[in-house]
Amino acid sequence: MRAKTISVPENSIIEILKSLPENILSDIFWKTFVHNDTTPLSQEEKKDISKARKEYSRKQSVKWQDIR
Repeated sequence: MRAKTISVPENSIIEILKSLPENILSDIFWKTFVHNDTTPLSQEEKKDISKARKEYSRKQSVKWQDIR
């Protein structure tokens, strides 16, 4: 099946994503960024993940609602 390409304003995509439940957002993220990438993590990626987890645990991450 051929994929059709359309142009959609960024703010429209963000509003659509904001309206979805968190479990659906996680699934979209997984299928888009993780599921298709089977390469091992680089040291830099591992450091970024560690940093993100620490920020999240300290509640220093960006809230989804605040993304514009």
